[in-house]
This record gives sequence, structure tokens and C-alpha cells, in this order.
Amino acid sequence: MEKENQFKASSVEAAIEKGLKKLGLAREEVEIEVISEAGIFTKAQVKLTKKEVPSAEENDDNADLTDDEIPLKISEETVSEEKTEEKEEERPARKRNYDDRRRERDRHERKEYFPEEKALGKEYLKNVTSFISERVRIDAKSFEDEICFYIGGEDASSFIGHRGETLDAIQYLVGQVINKDKEEGSHIRVTVDADFYRERRKKTLTALAKRLAFDAYNKKQEISLEPMNSYERRIIHSALQRSDYATTRSDGEGKNRHVVIVPKCEVMSYGNTSAEFRRKGPGRTKSYGYDKIKF
Repeated sequence: MEKENQFKASSVEAAIEKGLKKLGLAREEVEIEVISEAGIFTKAQVKLTKKEVPSAEENDDNADLTDDEIPLKISEETVSEEKTEEKEEERPARKRNYDDRRRERDRHERKEYFPEEKALGKEYLKNVTSFISERVRIDAKSFEDEICFYIGGEDASSFIGHRGETLDAIQYLVGQVINKDKEEGSHIRVTVDADFYRERRKKTLTALAKRLAFDAYNKKQEISLEPMNSYERRIIHSALQRSDYATTRSDGEGKNRHVVIVPKCEVMSYGNTSAEFRRKGPGRTKSYGYDKIKF
């Protein structure tokens, strides 16, 4: 039976090297299949399968075969190889041979977006992070309308700050550097992440939005969240875009810009009929998404 193992790392090559080292095998002794490639927020995953090598006893068995039996054995092996080839053709695209996947990837991803801006932002990030720690690495990936930077390494979490405030500040500075000479309307969107913080934050906000949408629907009341940056507001809007319970809108200006979750119901229940309430509407009495900062 083949021995199969899956390994994860920051890149496909790193995952392969990790697997070979753990298995104690050479590259030519295993079959390599790529399950997923590395992204800005995800790691690459590969599967290494040890190749079967015929034992000495199997080779010696051929010496005892008659002339009539040898062609029959070869015929059976040939049929087995043909079946294996058929199975390989039927395998899903994500489990094709690593070399085929790499050739296909190179063929479809030859175009590189914003190479100069990406190099500029990467160099700027290296200079900024070097003042705090040298034990970090900077990765970058560009898309048609966005450049994503990732800070990794042992001290990557040092660049997050309270509720991502330090990370937001760094992201703002990188965006200013890249778009410094850009004309209005041609600005490039920039995202900076560290230690997968934004990915974790996205999952938290998505779960929060769905829970509050259900609460707003049951109580027939609007729920206002604490002020958030544009990136986190987009997460809330996207999470409830197709919700059956609530929709969203943004209120406020500047730093006070926040998301309001509006239930999808015909009659709203406020539970307060005072003159002040009728004049000003429902007050924001609850906080969601942020802990209040004490000075």
C-alpha cells in the first residue's frame, strides 16, 4: 500500500521540501500532487506519495516462469498500466500532477499587474518593519484592481496593534506611497495583513453579522455597530448581502462611520414612545465588534 502524506507551508516548493525531509525520501522517489497553492491568506498544501519499487523476490519470480507464462504476465501488467492511465485522466483537475499544474498556472498567469507599484510597496514595508524587527518577511501579490501585502515571520503579530489599528496605519502609509503620483480615479487599492489577522477578523465579523441579523429580525429593531474602517464595513455588508433576515446601511461621517443592521420586517418595534424618542429616534445603547478603549 502506498504511503500518503499531506504537508502545508508558505509555498508549494516549501511544502514539498518539508514533506521530503519528514519522509526521508528523495524527490524522484515520490509522486507530487498539489492540493492547493499558496495565497495571501492561505498556505500551500501538497500530497507526497511514495513510489512502489518491485521487491527482489518479485524479480526472482520471473526466473521460474515458463516461456508461455511470461508473455501472460506482461500482458496483465500492460492492462494494469492502461487502467491506471484511464484513472489518471478521470482524476479531478485539482489532483493532477504537480508539473502539469505548474505549466497550466504559468500559462494563465503570465500577466503581472502593477509590478513597479508592488516592488515600491514591498521595499517601503521592509524599511518600516526593520525599525521594529528583522525577523519578518514581506510577500506581495497583485490583482487587476488591488495589491495585497503580507507580513509574516516570528514577530509579525507585533504589527497588528489593538483591533488592527497599527496594521491599518501601516496600510494607509503604503497606500499613500503607491498612489502618491496617481491621478484621481486611478488609485490602486492596497491591503496589508500580518499573521493572518484580517482573515481571522473576517471570520469573526461574518459570524457576528449573521447573529445580529437574526436578533434584529426577532426583535424588529435596528442594531447599530461600533465605528469601523471601510474594510471591515465591507465585510459586514457582504455577509448580509443575501440574508433573509436583514439588510445593512452605513451611517455617520469620518471616524464615526458605522454599519446599521436593518431587519426585513414590515412593522418596527421600538419599545419607547417618549417625546425625545419620537424626535431623535432610537439611541445607540449597545456596542458590537469593538471593546471600548479606556484612557
